[in-house]
Amino acid sequence: MMALLVVFTAAIALFAVLIVLFLYLVVRKWRENRRQARLRVYKERHRLWLLRYLLGEEEQMLLPASPLEREAMMELLDHFASLLNGEQVQERIRTLAEMHFQGWLHRRLSSRHWSERMNALFLIEDLQVKAMLPEMERLYRSNRVTKGEAAKLLAIFAQFDYSPVIAYVLEPKYKLTEFSYRVIFGHMSERLLRQVEQRFDELPRAGKCAFIDMIGIRRRGERSFLLELLASDELELRVRALKAMAEIGVSIEATKLDRHLRSPHWQERLMAVRLAGKCREEWLLPLLYERLADRSFAVRSEAAASIVRLPGGRAMLHKAACTAEDRYARDMAKQWIGEEG
Repeated sequence: MMALLVVFTAAIALFAVLIVLFLYLVVRKWRENRRQARLRVYKERHRLWLLRYLLGEEEQMLLPASPLEREAMMELLDHFASLLNGEQVQERIRTLAEMHFQGWLHRRLSSRHWSERMNALFLIEDLQVKAMLPEMERLYRSNRVTKGEAAKLLAIFAQFDYSPVIAYVLEPKYKLTEFSYRVIFGHMSERLLRQVEQRFDELPRAGKCAFIDMIGIRRRGERSFLLELLASDELELRVRALKAMAEIGVSIEATKLDRHLRSPHWQERLMAVRLAGKCREEWLLPLLYERLADRSFAVRSEAAASIVRLPGGRAMLHKAACTAEDRYARDMAKQWIGEEG
């Protein structure tokens, strides 16, 4: 009987807790809905005026009267920043944000909530609020910054051409992925990229790979730097360098290219074959012809594709289809002749 009473009491207590929790969630949801509704009202109230101000049709600035109104105006500014083009408009947006919303952004950056800090970072980036750099650096140096925030901060530093970012990418607070490095380098100016290049050996491996990729993506004229990387002991760096050279169309001497075409690693042979195709030099045909019999299907296929691009390449493929000693070379040549024909 006593045990039954204990179970009954526990069930009543659990039910009461669930009721309280349910009411808490309902009230919280109601308050958030009410806040969003007021936010929409404020945005509609300021939308047209703010647009006219940014376009230079209004001279007087209407300051927000409450924190919620300030938040509504920040969201409108963010929206217009992605919508409106032109240096003058973007400058007005940046000036407006720096003059009247720095305090709001500072409070958001100091928040103990991760989501509020990240939202502030996105706003700073979109509105190009460079005046917030000291606060952002304090956040980066603090112990509470998370891995995601650190990567975002470095991307913004790069976008704002902030020189200390060089030291931060060389010794990041958290280990950065190759993708993060690529985003950061993608935002860097030529001035910053040259500084990174001078200290390339100090970069972590992921940073080195991303930096080489960025040379190809941005088609930077770094022939001598890429040629030096081809002598690296690291396979991954040689492959990335060959890939970047192929994307840019950097020419290379036959003896150097031949060494990579005969590499024991198929990834290196593949990129060397691709580079040969981009060089479009007829003297490369004999080297590529040999790769039609490569043990890797990807290399054979790329070799055929490169041969087709070169002067006299189609005739060579016809010859290979009939006379090549290797069966795989004949099959690949026939396949490409068929696709071309």
